[in-house]
Amino acid sequence: MKKYSTISFFKTSLLYVLVLTCLSALGCAGVGSNIPPERREPLIEGENNQGNFSYGPLTVDYSYTVTGSNMVVGGSNMILAGKASYQGGAGSLDVRIMFLDATGLVLQQKIIYSSGYRTGNAKRSDRVFQKTLSVPAGSAAITFTYSATERSGQR
Repeated sequence: MKKYSTISFFKTSLLYVLVLTCLSALGCAGVGSNIPPERREPLIEGENNQGNFSYGPLTVDYSYTVTGSNMVVGGSNMILAGKASYQGGAGSLDVRIMFLDATGLVLQQKIIYSSGYRTGNAKRSDRVFQKTLSVPAGSAAITFTYSATERSGQR
């Protein structure tokens, strides 16, 4: 009886480790990938920087202020505010900001808006956000990306 419980415990532990490894790898998806120049927005230190970003069905009107130390060395903070618009129906929508180095390599990404799944008015097209974020060292540009789940016809 002991033999089987030990094997079962070992297999269960191995399964948990594999699942956690896969989930942690998915959490870093996008980091290390390269973004083309036409999707990059230069990151400028100072106050009241404004922009408009559009990619596929996503449009982000934003303003930000970068304060603190030097972005190259690190220690900078960003106050980011804006509105994300998504064309089409989505059961859920997550909008992320990606911090890029000078070559377009993704250093870090952070969620700036998350609708949750089927919360409230599913036909809402504008999503307002305001976040204070730390800027990773070496950041030279930003871009935005999204993940959306199609809205089903059932309520």
